[in-house]
Amino acid sequence: MDKVRLGVIGTGRLGGFHASKAAANSEVEFVGVSDVCEANRKRVAAQYGVSEFASVSELLDKVDAVVVAAPSVLHAEIGREVLRSGKHLLMEKPVTTDAMTAVELADMAKERGLVMQVGHVEQHNPAWRAALSHLQDVRMGATPVAIDATRTSGYTFRSTDVGATLDLMIHDIELILSLIPSSVERVSAFGISQLGGYEDASYATLLFSNGSIARLKASRIEQSATRQMTIQTASKTIHVDFATRSATLICPNSDVLDGKYSPDSVTLAEMGAKVSTFMKDEYETRELVHDPVDALALEMQNFVSAILHGEKSVVPGGRAAQAVVVAEEIIRDLQARARRACVPPTRTLKIAG
Repeated sequence: MDKVRLGVIGTGRLGGFHASKAAANSEVEFVGVSDVCEANRKRVAAQYGVSEFASVSELLDKVDAVVVAAPSVLHAEIGREVLRSGKHLLMEKPVTTDAMTAVELADMAKERGLVMQVGHVEQHNPAWRAALSHLQDVRMGATPVAIDATRTSGYTFRSTDVGATLDLMIHDIELILSLIPSSVERVSAFGISQLGGYEDASYATLLFSNGSIARLKASRIEQSATRQMTIQTASKTIHVDFATRSATLICPNSDVLDGKYSPDSVTLAEMGAKVSTFMKDEYETRELVHDPVDALALEMQNFVSAILHGEKSVVPGGRAAQAVVVAEEIIRDLQARARRACVPPTRTLKIAG
């Protein structure tokens, strides 16, 4: 196979982006698109000069692989059909809206020897890639870590079939699971529903069996948009701003790490002389600069290369499914907390699926 015959299922805003990356990839033969909305599929098909199909099954007969950018509640049904037909799958996040079907799809792909990737595009963000290059000790399991992640936006009236946990927080859950090679031991969560139905804001704490901790906030009812993460160990702190694609590394110098400034070693006079400039003098701050990239194009290329050349998937289906498992635990805990707080029925937090 020299090229991957590829189709896109779902031709809304995100599906249109995927279609543009498929059309631009030299190793892709962009075959066509499918959507229940005739106007959408005809518009995208005409834009890229490809065929349009009213049903998923018609498209699957013509392709080797598909990108699914349909509403989240349809992912399980479409994913099963795609994998049963023996086609490779790039599924937009979340894999599905419940843990059982997410794991089911990952297992189906593995059993059939098919590539299944999930659209956690932040894995291709240059700021995250820069941060990872300084976190090998964490990735190897040698160092526990503390993480604070915040992901907020205003209400967009999109992804209303899921709450903030599966819409926004799922990105950070997947990133954290890819970084910490340890199981989640305990989950504690709190949710807020202002518009009714699913949670519009989600707060969670994850405790890992290796001693690591992660605190996450996701909200779609904020006045400003934020996509940031702080990763801290005993020897370094890394601030990642996914929106500006920038990362900052802060490291204490050898005197700090060797205990020169421990409470038992510093006199009161020395403390007074140091306090105003201590963090500037004794900590090195370095900007981790990487060139900007087209993350969605990199995601498409990784998918295609995994099919054609056996390249390792950056976001394999199995790990993305585990992110949904953790997300579901978060949702269950915030639901239980809401019930204990006697949330009025019109504001009962629901779980997708």
